[in-house]
Amino acid sequence: MKLVFTWLLAVSLVVGVLGCETTKGDDEDDPQPEPGVTKTELLAGTSTKSWRVEVAKVNGLNVLPYTLACAKDDNWVFNTNKTYERNEGATKCKPTDEQVYEKGSWEFNTAETELILNKTAKYTISNFTRNTLEISTKNVSGETEELTLKAN
Repeated sequence: MKLVFTWLLAVSLVVGVLGCETTKGDDEDDPQPEPGVTKTELLAGTSTKSWRVEVAKVNGLNVLPYTLACAKDDNWVFNTNKTYERNEGATKCKPTDEQVYEKGSWEFNTAETELILNKTAKYTISNFTRNTLEISTKNVSGETEELTLKAN
């Protein structure tokens, strides 16, 4: 009887440990903001904040591996004065390319669920933390583009 009890205790411990196994979630590396931190502060920091694309999908297909290396280090830079730029990062694809290739204004919609660039390009925000911004949009061909940006 003592052997059966010991066996049941051992099985219970193994099942209990396996059942309590946790996986490291994104929030451990990318904590949620403290109360009172606005989305503007998340996006632009206290004056300016730079982001880089980590994942780029079109209709669910990751296209970043097919992107030129010189374009993978491009930055999206957001400022608290509601301006932004996209720039070549450390490497240009052609030496004659302008360092800054896009600039304009940014804003959130009223509910702060969309990021709007130059009053026309609308990106739906699906995840937004201090270090991660996940957005998506429909392009002119009707394809869904999804981007995951990480803070530099």
